[in-house]
Parts: sequence; C-alpha cells; structure tokens
Amino acid sequence: MERKTQTGYLLLADISGYTSFVASTEIEHAEIAISMLLEAVIEKLKTLLTIVKLEGDAVFAYMPAEQLSNGNALHELIDHTYLTFRDSAYALHNQATCPCKACRAIPTLDLKFLVHHGDYVIQQVAGIKDLLGHDVTLIHRLAKNQVAESKGWHGYALFTNQSLESMQTNKSSFIQQTESYEHIGEVETYVKDLRVRYDEMKK
Repeated sequence: MERKTQTGYLLLADISGYTSFVASTEIEHAEIAISMLLEAVIEKLKTLLTIVKLEGDAVFAYMPAEQLSNGNALHELIDHTYLTFRDSAYALHNQATCPCKACRAIPTLDLKFLVHHGDYVIQQVAGIKDLLGHDVTLIHRLAKNQVAESKGWHGYALFTNQSLESMQTNKSSFIQQTESYEHIGEVETYVKDLRVRYDEMKK
C-alpha cells in the first residue's frame, strides 16, 4: 500500500544528563524520577502535538504543518514545557525524604528540544505508529550536537533554519550554529538558552 508523504514539524524533547544520572545512582529511584518527569513533558506536549513514541529518555512528537496557524504557539509550548520540567524536577527533589544519590541528583537533569520542519511518512504496523523519512533521521541526529560543548548549555531549544522559516520567526534572538553529520552534510541551526528563559518566566 502506498504511503502518503506529509509535511510538518518534528520535535524531540530529550532529557540531558540521563545516561550519567542512571549509571551513577540507584536504578529504582532514578527510573521513577525519569518516568515522572517524562510524564510531565508528555502532558504538556500533547496539547498541541501528536506523540509518536517514548524513546528511553526522549519524547518524539510531530504536527502536520497546516495545524500550526501561528508559529508563536510552538515557541510558547516549548517554553512552558521546559518550565513544567524544571518545576517538576525541583519539586521531586524538595519532596524527597530519601537520602539516596538519585533523589539528590534530580536537579542536575535538564531538557533540550530539537525542532525541524520537513517531510515524513506515517507507518502503521500491527497498531504501532512510527514516522519514517530523511527528515525524521535528521531530527534524531540533531540530538548529538555541539551546543553543550560550545555554549555550556544543557537546557536549550535548537531549531533548524527550515523550522524557523516555516514559523516565520525572527532569528535575532537566537544564536546561529552549524552542525555537520555524515551522509547528511551541514545543517544550519538556531539555539536559545532555556535556563535563561526559565528565569525570565519565574520573575
């Protein structure tokens, strides 16, 4: 059966620090904390996006282009999802009565967003839905980028040029950075520090 190619926004919300957090802390409490934080992220994202799947420490979601009439709505969703994530992490830490390393280390976790606009095909097999295509591969490759190394940020939003162009977003408030990937080439990206944005929203 022929699958129809669609165009839209692809988003990956990925917990930064997950690997070291799980590896260096008590697995039972670490996984409980991660699950609660991911649930908080999913609850916010699904108000605007369709959740495709949970990928360990990340949430993959999408939205057909025609469903986003105002690009600011996606920016606001990212801001408020990050706000919810940080508040949830601090609340879990403050409410914890356990002195284990996992409970103490919760505030070290952070959240990054990767956003791209491109084509995809929806595949559904045995009731399980997934997205396929070059742009789907790209959004996942973007999870490995140079932002932490070059800026020291672990909580940030990274947009491809295509996504900001499609949303008609003014790029002046973003920092431009070029990423390069084998078999893909150079990708023009724009990033913003969500920790700074969080502090602004909490004032």
